[in-house]
Amino acid sequence: MADPYYIENCPGRGRGVFANKTYSPGDYILSFTGKQTPIHEITDFTHFLQIAPDIFLSPSGKADDYVNHSCDPNCAVYFESDGPVLRAITTIAPDQEFSFDYGTIMFSEPTMFQCECGSPNCRGLIGNFYSLPEELRKKYQTENMVPLLSRYSLEEIQAAQNEEGC
Repeated sequence: MADPYYIENCPGRGRGVFANKTYSPGDYILSFTGKQTPIHEITDFTHFLQIAPDIFLSPSGKADDYVNHSCDPNCAVYFESDGPVLRAITTIAPDQEFSFDYGTIMFSEPTMFQCECGSPNCRGLIGNFYSLPEELRKKYQTENMVPLLSRYSLEEIQAAQNEEGC
């Protein structure tokens, strides 16, 4: 069986991960791996994924490092028993790039950067969950697309941030 996805350069956005087959909403795409890292050990959050109020997964060197952001995503990150996974939220055709909204997985990360997604709905900047427009935060929460909020309350996340000085 051919690989279900491939990695390719995306001008202006680094590398991206693309479908080798059709995916339907809910289909599993990949797992996020890497070493669990406390926030105080991180100086550059590139390719890190927040999995607890004060813990992130480090870059793995695998395809999960290269799933790009989109302000109009076709995927979302969910926690499952083995950890965070990427699942389709729309139908994804072969050769279409996988994307998710980075704002759904960042709470403690202090970084904001220019968005290059090219979506008609582009917000211009990528930041953490608190930087998302209120209506979008509510939509993502209602659709269970904010993995940390499936395991922790906003109060628990904010308490950890206060302890870390974020």
